[in-house]
Amino acid sequence: MNSRQRGVLVRIIVALGIFAYAGYQGSQVLPGFDIAVVVSFFMVYLLWTTVAEGLIYQDPDEYVLEDDDRKSYLYIQLTFMVALFFATIDFVGLQWTRIKPLEPTVIYIGFVLFIVSCVVRWWGFKSIGKWFNPRVAVYENHRLIAEGAYRNIRHPLYLGSMLSFIAIPLVFNSWGALLLILTTTLPALNYRINVEEELMLKHFGAAYQEYMQRSKKMIPGIW
Repeated sequence: MNSRQRGVLVRIIVALGIFAYAGYQGSQVLPGFDIAVVVSFFMVYLLWTTVAEGLIYQDPDEYVLEDDDRKSYLYIQLTFMVALFFATIDFVGLQWTRIKPLEPTVIYIGFVLFIVSCVVRWWGFKSIGKWFNPRVAVYENHRLIAEGAYRNIRHPLYLGSMLSFIAIPLVFNSWGALLLILTTTLPALNYRINVEEELMLKHFGAAYQEYMQRSKKMIPGIW
């Protein structure tokens, strides 16, 4: 078990503890349907975390030559956590923007979209292999990946992230959280894409320019 997998195991154990406590407390006050939604989401999320971070991620065996994240990862995480927190309290308590007549259809759509996002990210992780880094970085002997999930789009992992960011507010039927995602998290994601492409152009030069000309950012044939 490598260092990343050990870290994932610790996070899963902590998450399971929180999940068990929250599930018990929630079962005392929440309707059965609401409990089922919360339990189902966390089960899917924990399964994805276990598979993706524990089995798919690879520890790179190269040194980082340049790290130019410009706090983009922090911006994405902060804005997303705010939206997730709002979605949770909106669903189980405040219900400021929860539109119940749309249930359960919108919740099912959210779950399907989240599962699709996991499939997209899984393909992206398998394609990029050891070159994945949650920060914007260039490794020693870094190779430009332009096959697999990266053949027609340059950012399949960000496409998967975007889909999951949109899916989670739908799972919790929180339209306020969706508005937060659209106005804060997705702009932060677009900022990160621009930061990453600047670094790739700096490092790979003409090869990346040629790759940009024959590919799209996240949506094949469109954008």
